[in-house]
Amino acid sequence: MRFAALLMASVLAVDPFGWDRFGPLRFALISALGFLAIAISYGAGDQRPQPLPRWTVLGWTILIAAMTVSTVLATDKWTALIGTPERHFGLVTWFLLVGLFAASSLYPNSIIRPVRGGAMWSTAAAGVWAILESFGVGWFDSAFAGDRAGGPFGQPAYLGAAMALLIPVSASLAFDTTANRAIRLCSGASGLLGLIALGLSESRAAWVGFVVAVFIAIIQRRQLIAGVGFAVLLGIVLIATPLGDRATTLGELDSGVVAGRLDEWQVGARALTDTATFGVTGHGPEGYRTVFGRHVDEQYVIDYGREVITDRAHNGILDVTLTGGFAASIGLLLLQLGLGVTAIQRMRADEVFDRALSVGILAYGVQQLFLFPLAELDPVLWIFAGLLLARRPRRTTYPPPLFRTVSGSKQVVMATAGILAAISAIAGLSDVAADHAVKNAIDATEASESLEHADAARERRPDSIRYDFIAARVATEPGTLDAFSAALERLDHGLELSPNDPAFLAERSSVLLEIARRTDVAGDLALALDAFDALDVLDPNNPAVQSDHGIALALDGRSDAAIEKLNRAILLDPDAIEPLLNRAIVELEAGRLDDGRETLAILEELAPSNATVESLRREFLSE
Repeated sequence: MRFAALLMASVLAVDPFGWDRFGPLRFALISALGFLAIAISYGAGDQRPQPLPRWTVLGWTILIAAMTVSTVLATDKWTALIGTPERHFGLVTWFLLVGLFAASSLYPNSIIRPVRGGAMWSTAAAGVWAILESFGVGWFDSAFAGDRAGGPFGQPAYLGAAMALLIPVSASLAFDTTANRAIRLCSGASGLLGLIALGLSESRAAWVGFVVAVFIAIIQRRQLIAGVGFAVLLGIVLIATPLGDRATTLGELDSGVVAGRLDEWQVGARALTDTATFGVTGHGPEGYRTVFGRHVDEQYVIDYGREVITDRAHNGILDVTLTGGFAASIGLLLLQLGLGVTAIQRMRADEVFDRALSVGILAYGVQQLFLFPLAELDPVLWIFAGLLLARRPRRTTYPPPLFRTVSGSKQVVMATAGILAAISAIAGLSDVAADHAVKNAIDATEASESLEHADAARERRPDSIRYDFIAARVATEPGTLDAFSAALERLDHGLELSPNDPAFLAERSSVLLEIARRTDVAGDLALALDAFDALDVLDPNNPAVQSDHGIALALDGRSDAAIEKLNRAILLDPDAIEPLLNRAIVELEAGRLDDGRETLAILEELAPSNATVESLRREFLSE
């Protein structure tokens, strides 16, 4: 049941009382239940029925060693160790994955029933959630571009990835003639609900992964009629539903998922060499976010914007290479290729469950070519992987003793996993409490009460940069000098934990600018300008930063330099009103009336009823 509990927590752990209802509780349960499952498995003294393949031991050894070295060399060591509050994919998560893989491989038969049951009920629940969400039903309703469903993940791409992985296993009993009719009907219904959720997610990466895996399975089984039937059904769905329009974008080089991913991969490729070791050790787990700004180009920003901080490369291998270096990617490639070959081979197995595991693993692996490793779902993937390898035909010859276990001493593994489970439970519960404090801060009516709750969140998880950032935002609400000074104090604390975090650096420069505007002290303005100068190196193509830098230069009396920065902000974000408005103010105050008049004319086209434009005309142009 321990593996089933982890599987269900990965999909369904949602906190209805939290601010981030899809995050803290889920990660708390995944980490605590995961390490607990490892500890119990090795504490039971169970023996692996056959040695794991050499490629698994070699792949995991290389991957974990590379990630460990990259963590030690990372600038943000704490973040590299535990992960960011949003992704949670630090070094600890990599140890969780290898532990779950090794632990599940101890049980080729005994955990099949609970794992299959967990997959079946989780998939059914996710399908019902997605349906309710698509109809805008109360608490389930969420707003995503194109009315996509995010399900219990709050993310359409994650929902699609989960369904690609779980649908085959959840529906496997429907094809098992030895199961009773009621169970077969439940399994079939679960698979159907999962397919609906997969469609409603509109995750093209998951669609591709699922379709590729199913077709390979059909080819491996040499079932021509089933292949034709699946192709016809797929065609009907794409033609008769709005999903077809989404699917056709896969072939559009200017707007499809392929074009977008290619642009992202180009940025990632440039960032690969941005280390002292020329990419050998990477930037550390979760480190890509700290160098993305240096390598993103103007056209990418114009096409896709910078509203969301890019912290992952949308390709599993590239993402691991950026964080762990080329050695880590070699280890992961060994694992993925070996697992992919094994999955394709086991699609010919007589057991329905083995074929289902194989299809789900392959579907998830293919979709990850367009996504990245997920701390929410990769634990389930590697449980499936360990189980599949444990169920492969017994070999007549075995590797040497060195390769008979990936874990070494069972007592050491059990004790270490138990300690990590306890730490994860304590830290996870503290994170849930901190998240509830944030919810209280948002709901509070008084600014002082709101800040009190935000600071309470910081106290509960002083190691988490998320709550420093939130408290800083809450602190600025009164808009006074004291308020911005309080925000600066909280931002500086966060930067002690993560010195190169782009969100903190940008926010800090903005707060310094607000302080300088209120004090009119040269020293305060100099601090703001220094912060912007540093960001010009770290993140030169951020339109919000360029706009604020322009304002700071204008306050310093350098109107030409200010206009240059504002023009850059306008170039990077052509639809934004604020940099245009600030440029008009700088031009008019500098006496460049003709330039100001032209800028105001542009603003009138973009925002015809903007009161500030009329005010500027009356004040400077007497119109």
